Amino acid sequence: MINNYLEWIKDNWQKSAVLILIYVLATIIPLYSRINLIEFMFLLAFPLYLVHEIEEYILPGGFVRFFNENLLKVDSHEKILPIDREVVFWINMIYIWLVIPIFSGLGVINISFAAWIPYFFLFQALSHLVMGIKGKMIINPGIRSSFILHTPYAIIMIYLLKNNGVISNPYLNMYMVIGFLFNGLLPLMAKFIILPRYNKLLK
Repeated sequence: MINNYLEWIKDNWQKSAVLILIYVLATIIPLYSRINLIEFMFLLAFPLYLVHEIEEYILPGGFVRFFNENLLKVDSHEKILPIDREVVFWINMIYIWLVIPIFSGLGVINISFAAWIPYFFLFQALSHLVMGIKGKMIINPGIRSSFILHTPYAIIMIYLLKNNGVISNPYLNMYMVIGFLFNGLLPLMAKFIILPRYNKLLK
């Protein structure tokens, strides 16, 4: 029973992102007048990333195919793929659906817990640009929301962090390093976990 439910979630979690986005926004928006602006903005991090995931996997979607074919040069019609539903599910559940809400929520208690998130958003946008160049598909699934939503959000957040005395130098600080490292874990995971798993499945 539990296994069947988990399998269903692995196939449909992207679709649930739309409903969760609506629910989270409906919960957060009434808080606008009750908390500080920077705290409110931190709470917007998760729904903003949900918009990004909706673009990657639903509208227009195609990120998995783009990554497999354009970057890893593997035909998406193959039975075994490096980036499959298991990889996509667990990375998004742990990286986005768990880490981002926890730390953005902690940011309401102590800004320092979430000060790395805007830098993560910036590096994530740059990574989509790099992937687009490398994969010869600049307008790739996820790049629109990265630059139209995430980048302006990150710039505003960094401005607020500086104004609130959390950072003195917006261009070089420990939160920028954390954001960079958190983003950099993804290609490391691809090299040392995802690709070895794929090669093992091929045998």
